[in-house]
Amino acid sequence: MMKSSLSMRHLSVALSLGSLVKCAAHANSLKSEIVLAHHGEDLSWLSQYTGKDNLKVSIYSKGEELPVVDGASTMPLPNVGRESHTFLHHIVQNYDELADWTLFSQASAPSWGYLIGNSNNGHLNDKVSFDDYLQPFPNGRDSMFVMTAASRFPEAAQATRLGIMKKGLPEESSHICPKVGADGWTDWWFSPDHPHLRSGNMLEFYHK
Repeated sequence: MMKSSLSMRHLSVALSLGSLVKCAAHANSLKSEIVLAHHGEDLSWLSQYTGKDNLKVSIYSKGEELPVVDGASTMPLPNVGRESHTFLHHIVQNYDELADWTLFSQASAPSWGYLIGNSNNGHLNDKVSFDDYLQPFPNGRDSMFVMTAASRFPEAAQATRLGIMKKGLPEESSHICPKVGADGWTDWWFSPDHPHLRSGNMLEFYHK
């Protein structure tokens, strides 16, 4: 049976992992946290988010050197499981003291667009900013997630949301999926040069 999985290229996802009794009306008093999965990325962009009231920045690094960022906590992790392992580790280890609103993201500087094989891609969809994910309980929702890519296994075919490839499309928005449905996505495509295929099998890449 063919299996498909949806992923977000920048993997910026904001969730309420604590009590849902608190609502947007009290957003200014909520405690938020940015959790980054780091592996050698330049973190100078973080200076605009550190040192703010009610906003904690936590960096989990799987690189060779532990980064030093003023106003942020940094912790080493073994280089396994990619960002999914990092995010789950944070949730499990801090389960009883999670922030009211947590933004999980890879550590490259957030910006629009995606190019295959470029680790410095910002990966954000058009009409979506990193700060959008930092707004607790948008429109009363307990999460914010914008799908920008789909992968189909085992053949490693992919489809890409058009808003991450072209700016200014009138139908694009910060909605979880394109409002125009399948017309908001590319056709399925396959690239043998994709970095996730360097091990020969995309599933093997994600299992490491």
